[in-house]
Amino acid sequence: MSTSPLFAGLSPQDRDALERRASLRKFAIGETLFAQGETGDELFVITKGRVKVWRASEDGSALTLTLLGRGQPIGTLGAAEDRRNHATATAVTPVEALCWPVEGLRQLMEHNPVLTANVLRTVTNYAEQLIERLEEVASVPVEPRIARTLLRMKRRIYGEAAADGCELPLSRQDLAELTSATLPTVSRIMSRWRGDKLIAGTRGRVKLLDTKALKRIAGLG
Repeated sequence: MSTSPLFAGLSPQDRDALERRASLRKFAIGETLFAQGETGDELFVITKGRVKVWRASEDGSALTLTLLGRGQPIGTLGAAEDRRNHATATAVTPVEALCWPVEGLRQLMEHNPVLTANVLRTVTNYAEQLIERLEEVASVPVEPRIARTLLRMKRRIYGEAAADGCELPLSRQDLAELTSATLPTVSRIMSRWRGDKLIAGTRGRVKLLDTKALKRIAGLG
């Protein structure tokens, strides 16, 4: 897990100290790692599987914020200060994750500015994701939203700008949830993009073939 953003820049000794404080937790499909509105008292780093982070609105509808996989930290709002979780995290596959109680993590953060910066950076990223999603749903048409989501997921999964040939573990249902669009609409757009050689892939995966064109559709190029 040394490649996780939580461990970035830490010395081997600091990584060891952090890992010794962690316990390994396992979650079945559909099980909740943490729930919206509850006190954020644990931090997780996913070591196996995929997790959906989503937020319930007042009318009961669900807004999917992101999908996270191996190495990604999750549940950090309470690590920075006493806060309730702004979203729910649910296992979409069998999940294994390292888990730290927030109080123990804060003790390490008091003496380690690098760890503190890593945690705060992750908190900021989650806040940006929420704002980004709300703005897109309110003001961006579906097709640009899908293109933006593909490019954004590439950055979050691989930590770099999208490049032709990269393959994302996303189904059409995943994209429908991530873009607040209907499955038929996503399927129709994806089929057209496949015909135009913008994307390819097999069931449950999307391969980006022309990121320049996707950026233009997204309004980013």
